[in-house]
Amino acid sequence: MLQIGISDISKNPSIIDKLDDIAEILNKKTKKVKGLFIPNKYLDAFDEVLKEIEYEKFKDRNKSLTKMSSEDDTVLDGLEDAY
Repeated sequence: MLQIGISDISKNPSIIDKLDDIAEILNKKTKKVKGLFIPNKYLDAFDEVLKEIEYEKFKDRNKSLTKMSSEDDTVLDGLEDAY
């Protein structure tokens, strides 16, 4: 797997056009991997995984809505019992 620095990409963005392999994008100062580059021709192989990741991110971003919804249901259940 190739490793490409963030600064390398910022200095020469055409690196991305030339890539035909999966590559790690990393911060060379901290040696931390910031992401992966996967060529578009492999997108179909990762389709289900990407959908699952997107769904998990959606749930994380909307936790407060889920919590409010469950609290509202409890309140409504109590009101229905009162009538």
